[in-house]
Amino acid sequence: MEADAAIIEFLREHRLGVLATGRRDGSPQQALVAYQFDGKDFAISTRAPSAKAKNIRKQPRVSLTVTDGPRVVVVYGRASIVRAPEEVLAYNLTRLASPRQTGEVDREALAERLRREERVVLVISPEKVPPSRFESRR
Repeated sequence: MEADAAIIEFLREHRLGVLATGRRDGSPQQALVAYQFDGKDFAISTRAPSAKAKNIRKQPRVSLTVTDGPRVVVVYGRASIVRAPEEVLAYNLTRLASPRQTGEVDREALAERLRREERVVLVISPEKVPPSRFESRR
């Protein structure tokens, strides 16, 4: 992804965005999502039966819009779905862990909750960030 350092930092600092996927009939499906951006890709936890996961299985091209008042960044990319329970657990223990989490995490209890909730992780690999209404704060 070609983007300047200010945009990458903006995406790292924020946690909410609007994910757009394509329905079977070609119409857009939008969902407010919490994400984690590591400077390379986005990780989003969701349930396997969600509309966004179903849409991505059929059509991996997505967009993610992140706003902060008048500042807007739109990222276009391809999404993949992490389904393997051990990989979903690893994402949740590292990238998707709550910043408020203190102390040890009960791995077995977390793994069971993730299985029970049918959790998967959407990984969005950015391909382009077109010009947008983004200005660095000065």
